[in-house]
Amino acid sequence: MKKLGIFLSITFLCISAYAQSRFPDSLRVQVGAQAQAASESFQPLWTKANRFGMASDRQFDQITWIEATNAHHLGGIRIFSDSVSPLTLDYGATAFNSEHYSRLVLQQAYAQLRYKNWFIRAGRHRDLWDDLDPQLSMGSLGTSGNALPIPKITIGIDDYVNIPYTKGVLQFKGMMGHGWLGSNRFMNSWLHEKSFYGRVNLGKWKPYGGIQHYAEWGGQRPSENIYLDRSFRGFLDVLFVRESNDGSLPIELEEGGTRPNRAGTQRGLAELGVYYDHDAYSLHFYNQTPIESGTGIDIRNIDRLLGVHFRNKKQDQVLQDLVVEFIHTKQMESFGKEMQSYYNNGAMKTGWEYEQLVVGNPLYTNREQAANYLPIEPFDWRGTAPIPGNHNIVNNRLIGGNIAGMFRVANAWTALAKVTPVMNYGARNYAQYYGNEDGLFQCYSLVGVSHNRGSWQFNANLAADFGKLYQNVGGTIGVKYQVR
Repeated sequence: MKKLGIFLSITFLCISAYAQSRFPDSLRVQVGAQAQAASESFQPLWTKANRFGMASDRQFDQITWIEATNAHHLGGIRIFSDSVSPLTLDYGATAFNSEHYSRLVLQQAYAQLRYKNWFIRAGRHRDLWDDLDPQLSMGSLGTSGNALPIPKITIGIDDYVNIPYTKGVLQFKGMMGHGWLGSNRFMNSWLHEKSFYGRVNLGKWKPYGGIQHYAEWGGQRPSENIYLDRSFRGFLDVLFVRESNDGSLPIELEEGGTRPNRAGTQRGLAELGVYYDHDAYSLHFYNQTPIESGTGIDIRNIDRLLGVHFRNKKQDQVLQDLVVEFIHTKQMESFGKEMQSYYNNGAMKTGWEYEQLVVGNPLYTNREQAANYLPIEPFDWRGTAPIPGNHNIVNNRLIGGNIAGMFRVANAWTALAKVTPVMNYGARNYAQYYGNEDGLFQCYSLVGVSHNRGSWQFNANLAADFGKLYQNVGGTIGVKYQVR
């Protein structure tokens, strides 16, 4: 604890001294702490999920954190003309500790250059590529705010811009990134991600559509002599989703006529929705359809996340935000020749997980989380014991809903309520733990209050998970201080 205090103090003083001397107007520094307790040896879902990994799954624990961000307008640089360029540099870092001061994590550490709506960013950054509310939504089927940010380099446009010569009617946004998933998994592998969204601006109504694509590729596991393709050609195979043998298919099978799959493990989602902007409120309707193979791009694919987000523009009203969602992922492209197992893979055996946390929707359960209440053990990715494929995500067939709201209860007081009832059917090879195709009901709930007083914010939450899987009640109490 003493070492932690010294580390945080030195970090804060160094950041503050440097930033105040160079860029004093945009420096923001926050510190905070949270204490938690639960009736079981682990935390209820909504006290730990969708926090970009800044959480602890211990029954009793304390989390402390510090965050510093800064931005600077590079006004002296001119690009393409004599006018001052809207080029900005911003950067930041967030560090937290947990597990009784034994775990120290750098959640964020990034630098970003931005020119108008374009950006290029390197490091760990809390990225979300869709417009789902990170606090009220159950979480995207692509990249949610559940796991720690993955170190990467990303270039793109993160808000809609007008397409030239369309008078602002047609708009788009998108990104492409390269990341490093690290060695705390079956293979030390790379991440490729990209997204593209188009929108039609019809005034108050703005329909849109888009696609997100993710791939884990270039995996290596020297202990088993696995070295998958990391060449530029291999990157192009991933980029264009081409059928290619990246080394995971034995050459004798390929020569014998077996067709290779696409390089790495690839997944994505297609999204359709519409925004409606009223003078008093706004609405966002969205539909996400998961895709694990080319078969998933089919009208017969009924798996989806449906939702609507109501946002009140009148700050004096009690109801400020309301999110209602429905999820169905039980079909798994079974209408095709090959049934899928979302977030799992046979060769990249860790699946859609980073540092023991599911990267996408947190209602999907990996072995690390399921071991809290089922006779299942997490895999030792660095061990020598054989590890089967398609076995890390043990619960990915769901039918459920989510309703969550943000309320203004008094001056400087806000409240949150969230209820998520789900029927869990497990992955197909783990159905015996989830009712043998009958499913097991589980409900995840959370209520919380927050109070702002000057530079201070005080908050408290109470969560309860109940159903056929387990019963657990827990709570947190925390404080945040805006240093600058």
